[in-house]
Amino acid sequence: MMQYYFRLMGPGRERIPVEAEGLDDARNAAVRYLGEYLSSHPGFADEGHWQLNVENDVGQSLLHVIIATVVPRGSGTAGATGS
Repeated sequence: MMQYYFRLMGPGRERIPVEAEGLDDARNAAVRYLGEYLSSHPGFADEGHWQLNVENDVGQSLLHVIIATVVPRGSGTAGATGS
């Protein structure tokens, strides 16, 4: 097992240690973590996009998991907040 760290981008976000078999396994764990985070912090989705970095022990980014919410042009819902 190797040690990786997840860092959800944004001010004051902590670095979370995770053990994984390799980078592919760490990426899959990052996707699961981000899904759980968004489920328990629904207001975070209002920010429009999210980036979770997978880093090594010295803080070097190894990969980014990015999710974006985009309203299609001409959909008539531009600016809608869903409330």
